[in-house]
Amino acid sequence: MSEQSTMMKDHITIKGLDGAFGAYVARPKASLAPAVVVLQELFGVNADIRKTCDELAEQGFIAVAPDLFWRQEPGVDLSNVTSEADWQHGVRLYQAYDRDAGVRDVKDTANAVANVPGCTGRSPSSATVLAP
Repeated sequence: MSEQSTMMKDHITIKGLDGAFGAYVARPKASLAPAVVVLQELFGVNADIRKTCDELAEQGFIAVAPDLFWRQEPGVDLSNVTSEADWQHGVRLYQAYDRDAGVRDVKDTANAVANVPGCTGRSPSSATVLAP
């Protein structure tokens, strides 16, 4: 059995101060692990962000990517990053993104992740940032 096949991939719901939102989570095969919060780009929690989480899980981290666009378009997944339509869609979401609310979402995610079963409580934050 490969290491990839022993990882657990799932979605969780983060109960934040401003409401509940989804997050992708990839867990390593180890029963205890530190966590990392992975922040999405313009394209939401898409295949690239999920792959980043999966790779971090292979390295022994619980990797969680919160849906930071949940207020505008919950679950958005713009995976065709070479598509002009997806780029424009992502730019529109980013322009409407409330950064202060997003900071609260990231804090809520870090707090929630610290309580995920198997998390050692250590949660270094992240890899990818929203960028125009």
